Amino acid sequence: MKINPNFKKVATLAVKEAGKILQKHFGKPIEISFKKDLSLITGIDFKAERIIIKLIKKNFPSHNILSEESGGKTGEKYTWVVDALDGTTNYTKNFPFFSTSIALLYKRDLIMSIVFNPISKELYFAEKGKGSFLNGKRIKVGKQQTLSKAVILLNKGRTKKDFIKFHKILGKVGKLCRTFRFWGSLNLELCYIASGRIDGHIDVGSKLWDFAAGVLIIREAGGKVTDFNGQDWQIDTKNTIATNGKIHNQLLKLVR
Repeated sequence: MKINPNFKKVATLAVKEAGKILQKHFGKPIEISFKKDLSLITGIDFKAERIIIKLIKKNFPSHNILSEESGGKTGEKYTWVVDALDGTTNYTKNFPFFSTSIALLYKRDLIMSIVFNPISKELYFAEKGKGSFLNGKRIKVGKQQTLSKAVILLNKGRTKKDFIKFHKILGKVGKLCRTFRFWGSLNLELCYIASGRIDGHIDVGSKLWDFAAGVLIIREAGGKVTDFNGQDWQIDTKNTIATNGKIHNQLLKLVR
């Protein structure tokens, strides 16, 4: 399908305006609250999210919006999936690995994604069928084919069930990959696979806004994203493997 060029313009403006808020308050004292699952929330999350939602509603009033803090739902046509601050814990600890991410769905299909780190000024963008880009330059996944030489990122949800499953997987993968990391900003981590910096990622139990933008960016960079049974990622997939495609089957064997 042909994608309205204004979608990219608005998405780019939205993440950059939200990024200004994040950058302005980064490293400064901020008030922190805890959600029921003990994940963090700050007033900065809400400020950044409001900017994004306002811009989307102004330009595309008929579109649905699903965001981490304000909620919402997917619609019959266009849905914007928003995570204004992906990596809140990192942000509150002055660790500059966090991002603002937006994915655009048409029905259940990912058609556009953007992920922006306002500190490094790295902006990742993908449009279905047109490739993935970092600051305007095309990117591709890495070439690592051997799990024993691969660097794997890991992430988990916050339920007890997620933790138990994650722990079992960690025991298997940790012994066979070269090393693993747990960085705490899922969409940005997936972009690192798309740009060839990291080889794979295993996630247990994350939400749609944590993942959607990064999925398309990996796919358009030549990588692969599936559930633990090897089925292509869908918007209701809970447990996910994302890789450069070359080590995918090796990881699948470990998590099945």
